[in-house]
Amino acid sequence: MKRFSNCLCVIAILCISMVCSISLAADPGKVRLFNCDEPVQSYKRGVCENHLSPDDFKALAPGVSWFYNWHYETKDLPPAGVNMEFLPMCWGDTQDRLSGLDRYLSNHKPRAVLAINEPNLKGQAFIPPEQTAKLFLKIKAIADKHGVPVVGPHMALGSAPNESISADDPIENKKMTYTFMVPFLKAFYHYVGSKDAVGTLGVHGYGNMGEFNWLSGVLTKEFNTPVWVTEYAFWKVPSDAEALKFMVQSTDLLERSPQVQGYAWFKERVDKNKRISLFEKESGKLTPIGQAYVNLPVHDTDVYYKLPGKLSAGRYVAMKDAQIYPSSDANGFVDMQAEKGSASCDYNVSVSTPTTFTVRIRATGVESISAQKTGITLQGEGGKDWKTIETKLQLPKGTTTLRVAFTAKGQRIESIEFVKP
Repeated sequence: MKRFSNCLCVIAILCISMVCSISLAADPGKVRLFNCDEPVQSYKRGVCENHLSPDDFKALAPGVSWFYNWHYETKDLPPAGVNMEFLPMCWGDTQDRLSGLDRYLSNHKPRAVLAINEPNLKGQAFIPPEQTAKLFLKIKAIADKHGVPVVGPHMALGSAPNESISADDPIENKKMTYTFMVPFLKAFYHYVGSKDAVGTLGVHGYGNMGEFNWLSGVLTKEFNTPVWVTEYAFWKVPSDAEALKFMVQSTDLLERSPQVQGYAWFKERVDKNKRISLFEKESGKLTPIGQAYVNLPVHDTDVYYKLPGKLSAGRYVAMKDAQIYPSSDANGFVDMQAEKGSASCDYNVSVSTPTTFTVRIRATGVESISAQKTGITLQGEGGKDWKTIETKLQLPKGTTTLRVAFTAKGQRIESIEFVKP
């Protein structure tokens, strides 16, 4: 299922500045509470798979909630007590796939049906826009009968001319070879006839982080629609370190992007490219990037972390001018780095009784911390060595959003520990 994109890479930079402020947050009756180190399964996060064993499901489930296999049914099922959902796909234009999807939906009600795998790419569904529109409407009619929404078509971002579908384009009124997905989709919408019939589009990308920053928003910009990124990886990643960095930054971007409703890493095991595999050959044994995929935080606004405890810097609910990185601190997981001197990260926390905590921030590029009623300020440009800096902070009973704000570009934090006196 791999493919390569030849589209222009557009580089986007994300940043942080550092000062902490506190504001009271949502109704406590409408929040989900977790311990600071407790896994939180992402509703968005999925995986493409050809085969998952029971031990594989157990390893993924703490962070991953769904999977698909490019088919309308699966023989791979999570063991009892493991919560991962299978999403069926009608891959291409054959009656057996349509009939099979109908049978599957008669006995199952998934959150979505995935429709049509890469109609613009040779070796995949590879059908022109008009046929894609007709097939989509057939799939939608089946899904509507069973009350299940449809996501698709799922587009290859771009492709070489000799691997791209060609057709008479109804908008340009000429023969076109669709080397980029946007003209194909414009023709597809023309043939569907009603924009409202297409609720959500899918896209696949295999480029670097510059391309990925652009990819995650292009369909929303062009078609004003939510998206699912149902295949992604950095196929030509040059090193294991860069593979981990891409995994952390791309997945974190998808997790925090409101226009992205779902995403799936490609894939559980890739024999020809082990750097992007989530698993070793051994059943249930995650690779370093697999461990990162499972453990990367969610950024849901209703998730709050119970104090006291040690909170990973990556468990922010909102951030400005910051970027996430694999940690450079010994035994760390991820760091948040200020890309500007005005960066900030917000953290949702919950306290059962009013408490004055000793706050220990693991940081680099910071000389000191000052605490005010409104929060904490990380100050100075304290070099590149990691150190733990303490201050006192009083938190009220209930839920609070704590803002950590940076004062200098390049400052990093790895964790925030809240200790009772």
